[in-house]
Amino acid sequence: MMNKIAYSYIDEHLISPSLICPICLEVLEDPHTHTPCDSAFCRSCLLQLSEPFCPICRWTWDDTIPLQYNIHLPKANRLIRNMLDDLLVQCIYCHTVRRRGQFEHECQSAEERLVRNDIQIIPRKTLGHFQMILYILGTVIFLLCIYYYRKYIFEKVIDHRNEIIKDIGFNIDYFLLEKIYYLIRKIVEYSMTIFIMSICFWFSIIFFGDHFTSRKNSRILKTLLETSIIINLIAYSVSN
Repeated sequence: MMNKIAYSYIDEHLISPSLICPICLEVLEDPHTHTPCDSAFCRSCLLQLSEPFCPICRWTWDDTIPLQYNIHLPKANRLIRNMLDDLLVQCIYCHTVRRRGQFEHECQSAEERLVRNDIQIIPRKTLGHFQMILYILGTVIFLLCIYYYRKYIFEKVIDHRNEIIKDIGFNIDYFLLEKIYYLIRKIVEYSMTIFIMSICFWFSIIFFGDHFTSRKNSRILKTLLETSIIINLIAYSVSN
């Protein structure tokens, strides 16, 4: 059976006083009866008495004899033990309610769960810190390599660019700039079409979005379309 701190009693105020230990004033645990006065005590309470005197009748007994062999302090009768076993108790960890005599069940205390979780969490935290350190070291080494070989890298790139300019006969930077500007103009030309389509989708989501998707997804789509509308308006304004 689990110890006293592992459970609490249901309706403890209704428990009969005859089931209360006079020493600890708690419900009897492993009760022994003092035969001269017929008083019941917890076994652990009897073993903790400083002197072998009954707290009720002050009758003494021989404390050199082990409790289980003391004829004046036998185990409580079956009636008392059955009454104790029938008391309803609740596990303080998982809140399972059972009769005290049938209370044995697999239950892990909150402290044990926390210890086990800490054991599992600590390696994860350590692994995360180790990965972060490796990432930082890798980044630093990469930057140092670029800095150390900067002359070889950038000089080769510049030389290759100059060779291309000589071969084609014009400045490649100006050529690329013209291509980029052409692409921007093409994108802007379609901005009004995209703008109108975005507005149509936006109104569709406002009125019918909840019927086809969840409310959360509807809000996300609405936000994306509003952003698209704003971007298209800005692009159209810049082009004009």
